[in-house]
Amino acid sequence: MEKVNHQKIILSTLLKVLLMIVIIFILNSWPNIKQSFSGNVPAFSYWLDHSFKISNIILILGFGGYFYYKDLSDQKELIEKSKNTNQH
Repeated sequence: MEKVNHQKIILSTLLKVLLMIVIIFILNSWPNIKQSFSGNVPAFSYWLDHSFKISNIILILGFGGYFYYKDLSDQKELIEKSKNTNQH
């Protein structure tokens, strides 16, 4: 009997969430990034204040939960399909 690989699901979810954090940080900081190309670099704390707001944190947690649930349900579905295939 196959079991759900929770470690693989958690690792996959963490990688997706980290990628999402990087994308959100870049999108929210794009004016600062463009400004830094010309040599005028704002303080890092200014970048963090504009990137990690409560709404972004809620978005990250919500999508993290969705990614975990989706991977878990997909893996359970694959296990169920393999059981049905092996029984016939």
